[in-house]
Amino acid sequence: MRIVVFLNNLGLGGTEKAACRWAWGLKERGHEVVVLTLQDGPRRAELEQHSVPVRITDPTVRAIADGLREVAPDIIHAHAPGHPHEGDMLGGALALLPEKIPVVQTNIFGKFQNPRENAWTDFRLFISWTSCVQAARRVFRRLDEDFFRRNSVAVYPLDALAPVSKGEIAAFRQQHGVADDEILFGRLARPEPNKWTNLALDAFQLAARQNPKIKLLFREPPPLVAEQLRASPDACRFIILPATADADELRRTMSALDVILHTSSIGESFGYGIAEPMNLGKPVITHSVPWHDQAQLELVRHGECGFVASTPAMMADAILRLADDASLRERMGAAAQRHIRVLADPETSIIRIEQVCRAVLEGRDNPFAAEDLQRAKEVAAYLDVHQFGHTLGEQVALRPFYYRSRFYQFRTAMRSRKNPKV
Repeated sequence: MRIVVFLNNLGLGGTEKAACRWAWGLKERGHEVVVLTLQDGPRRAELEQHSVPVRITDPTVRAIADGLREVAPDIIHAHAPGHPHEGDMLGGALALLPEKIPVVQTNIFGKFQNPRENAWTDFRLFISWTSCVQAARRVFRRLDEDFFRRNSVAVYPLDALAPVSKGEIAAFRQQHGVADDEILFGRLARPEPNKWTNLALDAFQLAARQNPKIKLLFREPPPLVAEQLRASPDACRFIILPATADADELRRTMSALDVILHTSSIGESFGYGIAEPMNLGKPVITHSVPWHDQAQLELVRHGECGFVASTPAMMADAILRLADDASLRERMGAAAQRHIRVLADPETSIIRIEQVCRAVLEGRDNPFAAEDLQRAKEVAAYLDVHQFGHTLGEQVALRPFYYRSRFYQFRTAMRSRKNPKV
């Protein structure tokens, strides 16, 4: 197949990471792959290393149409958020071509909030099973055979990676003032205030009152938060490092941590910030956000790969349990590594994309429909068991916001059905 991979840019985000990994993975399977993007970026080097041609096009409908006409692909693999966005011009470009090119879309955020896409999107792939379940629920569609005729899942890919050497870990910890007997927790995220939540910090400070041997590394908190941490009475507990795009430095950082604290006010539709340290054998403490994305619950299976704790008190308890028990950290870290390497195996998702593209070109429905339905039902059941927490306090904290969001989603779904072209 001749495949055009269409995405907005070649930056360092998770979308671009997955898109480029899949692009050269499909090329290795014998397909002719060209990446068409609206903006250059550092991921271009990875594509060129694997001999995948890259075309940078002007962000106009006409320029995109001209690029597609020149490449003449059999099919397009597009990456889109599921809502109107900058660069939302593929449909207009396709309308300028003499013949419609089939489109398989990777739906990044599990949303059906861009109805115009329905006219030219032939198939959707969600980036985690939980995101797929939530996508259906947000528009009040049943998880049934009809839903999976033209929807499936290709979990974001992650290649197996080993931690750095013990010598490098020791040098990193010494450089940042972490003693041999101290337990180093870490929160790794870009400094985006719209994703920040105080939960991890509040929980850590509660736990620190009971355990003087724990420290927390941030890479990187929002600027205002960083200022507050440096001025706090317990500033010696915190290590604040700048964000970095250096893969080797990130690997050293993750390798040197004992436990990951992952919190985000909007949750995750997949979550490379969770998956990558799990890949290195690190247990993760995360939280539930029932009114937003919830794939973090799929990655961090509660009590197996770490803990899902959604109030400061519960997260502090999880911090103390892992800080006090080296064998528990080791067991959960090993389980986390096994789980993520199966869930996010690149070969599995590449084969899925390949077979879905073939099915679309041949006018067939989802070749994985039966197994997809069974898997989605299992994930939905797991989500319902865990997303409201495991204590009365978590239930009280989480359920009201969830019901409020469901009411809003219901109203939105009703308006969409009344005005399907909006």
